[in-house]
Amino acid sequence: MELGNIVKVSVRTLDLESSPIQVSVKEESTAGEVLQKVAKVLGIHEDNLSLFSLFECIEAPINRLRDQDIVPFTTGLTIQKWCFGLAREEQLLSRNVDTAAIRLLFLQAQADVREGKLHPSLEQRSKLEEYCDPSFPLHGRYVQLCQTLQDYSSVRFRDVIVERDVCVDNLKIPVGTIIELNVTLSGLRLVTRDTTLSVVWSRITSWTNVKEGIHLQYEVYSPETGSRDILAVQTIQAPYLLATTLEIIAALQKENSGPAFHTSQVHREEEGTVTHWDNVLFQT
Repeated sequence: MELGNIVKVSVRTLDLESSPIQVSVKEESTAGEVLQKVAKVLGIHEDNLSLFSLFECIEAPINRLRDQDIVPFTTGLTIQKWCFGLAREEQLLSRNVDTAAIRLLFLQAQADVREGKLHPSLEQRSKLEEYCDPSFPLHGRYVQLCQTLQDYSSVRFRDVIVERDVCVDNLKIPVGTIIELNVTLSGLRLVTRDTTLSVVWSRITSWTNVKEGIHLQYEVYSPETGSRDILAVQTIQAPYLLATTLEIIAALQKENSGPAFHTSQVHREEEGTVTHWDNVLFQT
């Protein structure tokens, strides 16, 4: 039996001052296989591995790799948090046993503060600096404080282009506007230089993955008028945006003890690729 070629894969954490982790795997290994090896090097306990995933690129990931995806060797890979429910994190922190996993949560929270996604008060920022004291670091305390901040369980997408006029709640965002799009447990929040528009998940009927992999469309329902408008966006991070949307909906459904999606709620192309999802949280 012919063995596959062995190649080295480099994976970074969000500690940009540390060296990349290098693991040896067979060509065409899956992300799940690489993740297992990286976790072993870092010392993450296997039962906490589901809190994390591999991503393409570092500060602005373009894609989250599913366990079954073949790992691409042409782009930088990182291991980052992939969890939108606080219960799992709180369990990990309360046990305070898996220090490697706690450190990855800390690095994520620290990056979110550094990049301006999280906005601690001056008093909170002073506490966070105290928890980073290298002589006595308190990574768990750092994460616990960040968990109290708005947008902790969210993902921010910058430089997103609105591809057609959209009007929701009498707020209009014209085609070509560059926005910041925040995907949160509450819904979508669109931020421009002049205004902020929030749309809760129960008003989003569906979303569609459009051609070329850089376009995504959300259909938004306005209960006051009964009309539906399309929020069409373009971003190089579209695969990551889609993955985030699906994962947050799944997390919210899990809280309600329901399945993420029924077969009838997804629409496939002839070759089997899913391109459209009806939102199970939509309410008229």
